[in-house]
Amino acid sequence: MCNNKLNDYAHDYVEVIIVNRKRFTTALIAAMTIGALCLGVAACGGKQPEPTETETETTEVTTTTTTTAPTTTLTIYSGPRATTEEVTWQETKLESPQTYYVKVSKGEFLNVRSGPGTKYEKVGTLTRGQSVTVVAKANGIWYKTQDGYFISDTYLSGKIPN
Repeated sequence: MCNNKLNDYAHDYVEVIIVNRKRFTTALIAAMTIGALCLGVAACGGKQPEPTETETETTEVTTTTTTTAPTTTLTIYSGPRATTEEVTWQETKLESPQTYYVKVSKGEFLNVRSGPGTKYEKVGTLTRGQSVTVVAKANGIWYKTQDGYFISDTYLSGKIPN
């Protein structure tokens, strides 16, 4: 019986050692994990890592669609015109200068002429919606601009065209 008791004590002793070894291993793993975390924080100085500069290359792609349209060169004129022609027409001065707007089709231009008629030299062009100030009427259907040039009243409107 003594031998049995000794066996029981030995068994209990071995069991205690096994339980203590498991606790020790668990505690050791926990301590090592905490230590590794502390080392990681200490290595960073407790700060978040700052972003490093990286070089980025940007490529821009531009697509251009070219449509060929008839070209018109606008003749630029600026007044007052030098009067070198003999005046052979009747002019009626307006009571006050009036502003009109060019009403030609989109993409078209109104010719500005040196005299009141298509037989006179074309000295410039006006675009749709462009304003022009007139000071006199000549030959019934032509307006004289404040610069001394002429445009047909057929293509003028008191309102800006849409």
